[in-house]
Formats: sequence, C-alpha cells, structure tokens
Amino acid sequence: ILSKDMVLQRNTDCPIWGWADPDEAVTVEFAGQRRSTRADGSGKWMVRLKPLKASSTPRPLTVRGKNTLTLDGVLVGEVWLCSGQSNME
Repeated sequence: ILSKDMVLQRNTDCPIWGWADPDEAVTVEFAGQRRSTRADGSGKWMVRLKPLKASSTPRPLTVRGKNTLTLDGVLVGEVWLCSGQSNME
C-alpha cells in the first residue's frame, strides 16, 4: 500500500507504518511534517501525519532509521477504493 506515486487521503490523520529492528528509532518526513517513534519489540512501528490539504504537486516521503527509504511522487487528495463484479466493464 505504501509506495512511490501513491496518494494520501486529505483532511485526515494519515498513518504511515513499517518494520525495523526492535527498538530502532524511525523518523518520517513529508510536506513539512516530521514524526518520530521507536519500533516495538517485534519491530513494528507507526506514526500519524497531521491532516494534509490536497496538493497536485508530487513530493517525496522519507523514512529514516538505520536505513533511509524515499518514496517519490506522493500526492495528497481523495482516495477511493472501488470494486465490482466480474461482468462490469
């Protein structure tokens, strides 16, 4: 779900999560926000970005711990999940 060229939902807290070494410090940076946390004993971590306004300008989302991961082309807007039957065109 978290990848380059993704869209984050506007006007709501946005969870960003992942896995790291147990007790590793992790920092997420996006759109002028910086959130930090520590991974739990099993290596899971999560931060919540404050609500963001819609933007048509792609920006990088960076996750830093022992390693650095940058997801390029991240937008903020409306996120819709749609599904249908196999006979829909």
